[in-house]
Amino acid sequence: MLQVAFGGYTLVEGDITQFTDDPTYYEPGFNLMSPLELSIPKSDTFYILIRKRDGDSGNTFEHTTYTNFSVTVKDATNGEPLSAQLSDNGVNTPWDFDPSGIAPVTLMVESQLNLLTPVLRIRVIDVEVKDTTDDSFINFRIIVEDDPTDLHFNYIPVSRTTYTNRNTFTAASRIVYMTLRNDSDAYILVSPYAWLTESTEELSDFSYPQDSSYYKRETTFNNEDFTFALQSWSNDFVEEDISVMNIPGYRKVCLILIDNDIYNNMKAIQKGINFTVSLTGELSGIEDTFIVNLRT
Repeated sequence: MLQVAFGGYTLVEGDITQFTDDPTYYEPGFNLMSPLELSIPKSDTFYILIRKRDGDSGNTFEHTTYTNFSVTVKDATNGEPLSAQLSDNGVNTPWDFDPSGIAPVTLMVESQLNLLTPVLRIRVIDVEVKDTTDDSFINFRIIVEDDPTDLHFNYIPVSRTTYTNRNTFTAASRIVYMTLRNDSDAYILVSPYAWLTESTEELSDFSYPQDSSYYKRETTFNNEDFTFALQSWSNDFVEEDISVMNIPGYRKVCLILIDNDIYNNMKAIQKGINFTVSLTGELSGIEDTFIVNLRT
């Protein structure tokens, strides 16, 4: 019997505040037959409006107050709690004048971890609101749009013949550079938005090559899985010599396999090549790309 609506948001950069004066309320099982998922604009804080339906008609609502509710707000990818605050509406007066005539309770959620120095915005947020007077509740998910261009990819390039001299920690950039050898296949491990470091088997998240090198990925928010694909390339032979996939059994890291035949193709044209890899966040839907430059 609880209903929620997206009420508006603020963005620190540009000092932007936008309110929805005529919000649409949703209630799974009543006016929505699927789980509730709200996609909202890029924001550092946002407002969710809560009201309680009285009866089956959907035309009348109970007067209630924020003290009747409890709330749980967390990053959907790792379960970490986020800062949130319930209150009676004192934010935007037009919210009080919807056709129900009932002022909503407001829930303010901080999707930005540091409002003074914005550095990381949580993209997928799970919320549960519970009425402590009768144990009615509503669960829903918020997908916060984000611009990933300020975020880095983290990568380790490895030539198989010099495997013992490999880097054990990622470099960070949005563009990957690698010099190939004439006597070796190669590969690149790419971790979006979180570093990798070599670790022990007991502390690792995955190994590559299997049971050879063990890697630990940075513990972070937005810890979702990704889908990777070869999107575009500078020369026709690239598609034959490059394979892009997830690390087997671990969908947070990209594996780029580079066949040694590409070295001879590059020598033949006497210049380097490049290709673009796309990624999609499997929970948030975030889309991004990174570029790999190879040279001899």
